[in-house]
Amino acid sequence: MRLAVLFGFLIAFVAVTFVQADSLQDEIDGALKKFCGGIAVTGPSKGQTFSNPKKITVTVSNVSFSKRITALSRKPNAQAKVVVGVDAYSINSKGKATYLTTVWKGNYKLNKKATLSVDLTKVSKLKLPGQFEFRVWVHNTKGPDCTLMSKVFKVKSSSHSNAVEEAEYKGLNENIDRGCFGVEVTSPTLGEKVSVNQQYAVQIQRDSAAHADTLTSLELYSVNIETRESKLIHSSWSGSQSINNLFNIKDTIPESAKAEDTAFYYKLTATTQHDETCEFYSHPFYVN
Repeated sequence: MRLAVLFGFLIAFVAVTFVQADSLQDEIDGALKKFCGGIAVTGPSKGQTFSNPKKITVTVSNVSFSKRITALSRKPNAQAKVVVGVDAYSINSKGKATYLTTVWKGNYKLNKKATLSVDLTKVSKLKLPGQFEFRVWVHNTKGPDCTLMSKVFKVKSSSHSNAVEEAEYKGLNENIDRGCFGVEVTSPTLGEKVSVNQQYAVQIQRDSAAHADTLTSLELYSVNIETRESKLIHSSWSGSQSINNLFNIKDTIPESAKAEDTAFYYKLTATTQHDETCEFYSHPFYVN
């Protein structure tokens, strides 16, 4: 009897703990929406090219906008805001974002708009041409601070680049310009074997510097190894799911999908905080 009572108490305690955790997260999300909603890094624009790395303009605007819905203007958020820092990231050809350094520090009061001039040559061993993004830190005097990501932009060493630099510049990835990087289907892994008719986890991982922050669909495909012809097996999941770091989706491959010389892969669709639609693909894997 005592064990039953104790067990019941533990279950109730765990349930209350989860409810409290969910409630706390709701409060945090609500506070961030209140204090950070309506501000955005509006410059640089997508794919904008700067020929002088010492003079890159960053613009932070304090206007209301509705994510994934038609933008509506309103009065600036009444909470006092101050731009306090700008961090620089580089994105390589494989979509790996790397923190470089803090390129601007200060206290710029944000009313309707703040325009900053950033010197990217402060970064040691800066490689140009390249693709970059900024993380802007905005301090709220009476609430949580906000971190805002800029759109991806390009930087050249000068307006008079040589043939090699010009070729490298033209080869920069347009998908990275759109913010389609930093999200990966990490499981099943490359060459992994899963069993048919048995549930397994599809793991999705997001880098903190990624622009894609909302998952919308996951589809399973088979591909003939010889002909390279792909075939949709089924839609594994669809919805609208925010992702900060990790997200798992359960899936099962039916017996009917098993065939000789066949591999499988996933196509993940996501949207970015700048309203771009991106597609990410897993490594090929197999069935037993």
